[in-house]
Amino acid sequence: MKRTTLTGFIGALLATPVEAHSFGQPYQLPMPYWMYIYGAMAALALSFVVLAFFLREDTGDRQARRLVLGKPNGPVATWLHRGLQSVMVGSFALAIIAGLIGNQDSYRNINMTYFWIVFALGGCYLSALLGCWYETLNPWRIVAELLSRHCTTLREGRFRYPERLAYWPALAQYLVFIIIELFGDTRPFSLSLILLCYTALTLTGVYLFGIQRWFYSGDLFAVLFRLIGRMAPLQRDEQQRWVLQWPFAGLLGQRADHPSLLLFILFMLSSTAFDGLRETQLWFGHFWKDPLQILTPLLGEHPIYAYPYLRPWFVAYEIFCLLISPLLYLGVFLLFLWLGKLITRSSLSMTTLTAQFSYSLLPIALVYHITHYYTLLLNQGVKIRGLISDPFGWSWNIFGNAITGRLPIIPDMGFVWDSQVWLILVGHVASVWLAHAEALRCFNSRKQATLSQFPMLALMILFTGFGLWILAQPLKG
Repeated sequence: MKRTTLTGFIGALLATPVEAHSFGQPYQLPMPYWMYIYGAMAALALSFVVLAFFLREDTGDRQARRLVLGKPNGPVATWLHRGLQSVMVGSFALAIIAGLIGNQDSYRNINMTYFWIVFALGGCYLSALLGCWYETLNPWRIVAELLSRHCTTLREGRFRYPERLAYWPALAQYLVFIIIELFGDTRPFSLSLILLCYTALTLTGVYLFGIQRWFYSGDLFAVLFRLIGRMAPLQRDEQQRWVLQWPFAGLLGQRADHPSLLLFILFMLSSTAFDGLRETQLWFGHFWKDPLQILTPLLGEHPIYAYPYLRPWFVAYEIFCLLISPLLYLGVFLLFLWLGKLITRSSLSMTTLTAQFSYSLLPIALVYHITHYYTLLLNQGVKIRGLISDPFGWSWNIFGNAITGRLPIIPDMGFVWDSQVWLILVGHVASVWLAHAEALRCFNSRKQATLSQFPMLALMILFTGFGLWILAQPLKG
């Protein structure tokens, strides 16, 4: 089971912009598609005007103020924490074992649903609510901490982490992770082997560079969940107290301390957009229908008739497009930052500007991810309840819900489409707010800060239109 787009699961947005299908059932949008996209763009522009007039330099600081909820203490909190750690390690061990010896039907073996849906997908959304959950419940870190009691080298590592490595290891793992998701055609057994290899890689990184350093910048899920977690309303402060703050306020004042982290953030954006685009008729048709008549003369026949031996080349082409996608986003991002620098005649370097404004892209990355994949939790993630009763796919029924626990939740198409539009709009408005608050911090005057944000507003409008456009494209058959 590989990850598919939200629109791939719900059927989605048919051959015309105003007609869609949800599991074969027609759905008519309440208004033409162009009204949605222009309305979203207008709302985004209006939010910029409001921010330009009312946002002050200390507004961001006020928004970042926290309501301290307290620190969990006592034996109950300790045992609960240890219990959750045991559940995390045990569930991963179960998933790996199930993949190795269990039924190889992807929908009957627990490891596929557990890893791809519950952990990889659900972990992102849990991080967006409880920002720090993975720091203490990371199963690989828990194992490393346990092993460090007997091998002290794991604590500090054998070598000092090279500064030039920065976040490159995590980014490389992220690239491989998405390639496996989209093109790997994994099955329970192969997924277990991948998880074992990832475990070996992680423990090797810990052995070489130590627990703290590897899980800060070298580990894929630690970096990914931490970035998403900075947007969460519920956090833990330096004293380990639970605090409540405004959503996205944790991004205020944050900087990308290395270009590799900026590329990591951009890949969060581009990989989701690419995954949505590659499922559309437009993407499929530009190659296999050969509208420009490029391949047909070379092959001597229409490409669709050469599908069996062209398919590997097409996959290689898709992987190449995926790998360069963050560079395309980087070019667009740098262009609009440069325009802002040009308009304001700022003396700030492009390196400084990219570091200061990179975190403002994270809300867009989050809402893109949610809009494309959240229904997977409804129609596939809920099946974990039944799979717990039969984790190996051997027709067990341990808790009596092996069948009833697998019924999917099929959302209403109208609700899905409306939620997509609102989520994309909210994410882009949050990014406009963050970018404007950052501009007030780094530019010399309010006028200069506002001028610098006109290109950024254009960038957000471009992203908004592109995101909605992808969601509205008819899917390939």
